[in-house]
Amino acid sequence: MSLRLRLTLFAALLVGVVLFLAGLALRQGVARVLQAALDRSLQEALALAQPLVSEEDGHLRLGGEGEVVRELPGDLGLLLYQGNVPVGGLGQAPPVRPAPREGCFAQGEWRFCGQRVEGGLLLAGRPLAGLEGSLAALDRVLLWVGPAAFLLASLLGYLLLGHALAPVHRLTAAARTRAQAATPDPLPLPQARDELRTLAEAFNALLEALAQALERERRFTQDAAHELRTPLTVLLGRLEQAEEENQDPRLAPRLAQARRGAERLLRLAEDLLRLARAESPAGLRREVLDLRAVAREVAEDLEPLFAARGVALEVRLPLEPLWVLGDKAALALAVRNLLDNALKFAPQGRVLLLLRREGERALLAVEDQGPGFPEAALPHLFQRFYQAQEEHRRMGSGLGLALVRAVAQGHGGGVWAENRPEGGARVGFWLPLEGG
Repeated sequence: MSLRLRLTLFAALLVGVVLFLAGLALRQGVARVLQAALDRSLQEALALAQPLVSEEDGHLRLGGEGEVVRELPGDLGLLLYQGNVPVGGLGQAPPVRPAPREGCFAQGEWRFCGQRVEGGLLLAGRPLAGLEGSLAALDRVLLWVGPAAFLLASLLGYLLLGHALAPVHRLTAAARTRAQAATPDPLPLPQARDELRTLAEAFNALLEALAQALERERRFTQDAAHELRTPLTVLLGRLEQAEEENQDPRLAPRLAQARRGAERLLRLAEDLLRLARAESPAGLRREVLDLRAVAREVAEDLEPLFAARGVALEVRLPLEPLWVLGDKAALALAVRNLLDNALKFAPQGRVLLLLRREGERALLAVEDQGPGFPEAALPHLFQRFYQAQEEHRRMGSGLGLALVRAVAQGHGGGVWAENRPEGGARVGFWLPLEGG
């Protein structure tokens, strides 16, 4: 469930509770107002009816003639008590005769008000049907207006929350774009100076710190690889010279082993240096070039190696050129690493180098007929020094695919790796076309 929907439901719940409490308070308030109006009408009727009370021979009597009677409400009932005994009545008779008492009270379906008169008590009463009818009408209105107001508030809340959360969606989209491109560019700041802007500023500070840490790591890698390359080259030269001048057959295997170790270290230093340059924006020289030509040249250079291993190298290139803005040497190195990997880890059958256009992107992939990758290894193949299997460590440094990713992302593209359903693996990268 999205945050927008959760907030809408929470706000709708609050609105529903407020509407319920407001409706309940309104009904109680209206009931009190109507009851107070009814009580006032009864007290006014008592004041008008007092002249109708008379006494003859010690007995109270309630007269029923004159202008006063015509001014009384039609549904009014008057009761005259002497002691606790009713001695007279006027108007509509209540269904249940109430006990005489002062003040206003309800009994059954009637409302009564009592007032002392000379020698007795006069009660005025009216039915509660009018008041209850008004409250029933109010209940019907609330039953329609309440749900309608609840739905309208929920809809408006959903729309307003969508507008309020729009900066969050923009920040999310910008963060995803930077994550896919692996660029630490700052996130766009919302115009409103609110909590979202503070959050975006905090993320930008974090991105800047990460960018600085990555730059320090890249510089360290580049400097270390650069400093190691010269002494390793000298060491390799001396080991080769020692092999040539060696006359002791017992030392020959050890010298050969030392030379191979020095060669691996030199290749590792060169790979680290290339990777550091590929990860640096300033390390790529941009020019408009045809990616077909780059792929064809690399395939022609490596074809003798494939032939020597007995592996067929098939190249499928499109008829039209695929123009990209990039560094020719870096792109050639990425293609070479993909083909090298296929030749190392799938040394049988056929290897296919495929280049095609898909929308505004150029896709380059290398397919082999080897054993493929373990499924658990697929998300980690492009990490530095990662080896899908332990036995692969003696066949490479684990930097080849990391360099492919650095080159692709440095050109605004991306990489992917997957196992083919018919067997083997497919590894490649994509680049945006120039003008796309």
